Amino acid sequence: MKLKTWTSKDLHLGTRVFLRIDGNVPLKNGRAFDGSRGRLSQTIPEIVKLRAHGARIILATHLGDPGGKVDPKFSVKPVAKLLAQKLGRPIRVLDGLIGASIEREILGADAGEILMIENLRFDPGEEANDPAFAKSLAHLADVYVNNAFGVCHRAHASVAGITKYLPSFAGELVEREIRELDEPPTHPFLLIMGGAKLKTKIPILQHLGGKTDRILLGGAISLPFLLALNRPVPASVKKTIDKEDVRGAERVLRDFMDKLVLPEDLVIDSKGRASDIGLNSIALFTAEIERARSVLWNGPMGIIEEAKGRAGTKAIGRAILKRKLDHSIVGGGDSIEFLESAKLLGGFTHVSTGGGAMLAFLSGEKLPGLEALRV
Repeated sequence: MKLKTWTSKDLHLGTRVFLRIDGNVPLKNGRAFDGSRGRLSQTIPEIVKLRAHGARIILATHLGDPGGKVDPKFSVKPVAKLLAQKLGRPIRVLDGLIGASIEREILGADAGEILMIENLRFDPGEEANDPAFAKSLAHLADVYVNNAFGVCHRAHASVAGITKYLPSFAGELVEREIRELDEPPTHPFLLIMGGAKLKTKIPILQHLGGKTDRILLGGAISLPFLLALNRPVPASVKKTIDKEDVRGAERVLRDFMDKLVLPEDLVIDSKGRASDIGLNSIALFTAEIERARSVLWNGPMGIIEEAKGRAGTKAIGRAILKRKLDHSIVGGGDSIEFLESAKLLGGFTHVSTGGGAMLAFLSGEKLPGLEALRV
């Protein structure tokens, strides 16, 4: 996929650049958190490059789900503070999103200054991709740059709508994501899927199933497969399994039964949840990784928010780190945050900033944010 990218011909001293970033990072006690290979960290090179060209940079992101109205607990101020620390440069947060007063503040900014408007989802027009809201965002700038791969699967005003009103380009982060995700894997190629939402994983299993050599399934998404195969599943757990998920599992099994590797000893906790994979499954999955040359991983093997649900995900991360694969990609915010805290991200050739966007792209879907930037 070829995307439009900006050059020095597109900017001059003082050009107002609307830079869409993905600053939807965890907040704890009013503080934002992002690791060294997180979404904020990976957007920094684009900001540095734009500043070097003398652009006035208008950062824009969503944060959480405020429901289309102003909610102070979803203010982007903590995100701006953390990003400013990482950049070593001040970021001025404007008190609003659109309108004459915001436009005046931007016009009065110095070349190279970095500003940030408030949470895009404070306005219902963002998620509705409202043309009037998109046009108002465009009034703030001269050029639009999308550096937020994590939202490129959303047809939102700041992702797709705004491109109709400004010269629009892909940022370095988006360009790199596409390049890495498009890279043909070397074989044996291993797909590792976990987490709890099978509905979001079925398309990628069906699209990539024919290109993989083995598919490892852990976490709650493995339960419908076990049920479809009449494997032992506690009665208390059967009640929690969606019938549509079982039908989805049956479709995947019909096509790729010979490639699927399921947990042999899924750990079910006292609440009837698939909290982790057991020791036999860890050994089985690790052996598959040792034979692989490429790995794509999305979703943890257990409930990593709890101490008892982390062993399987850690073991998979260690096996990948040890293997030194030709290609190894991981995506999904929770998994990345956990793997970085465990110092296990060093085994990956690419850490994707998109969870849903990565899955959508690899499933062969057309992403609105990318389609708007095609050459």
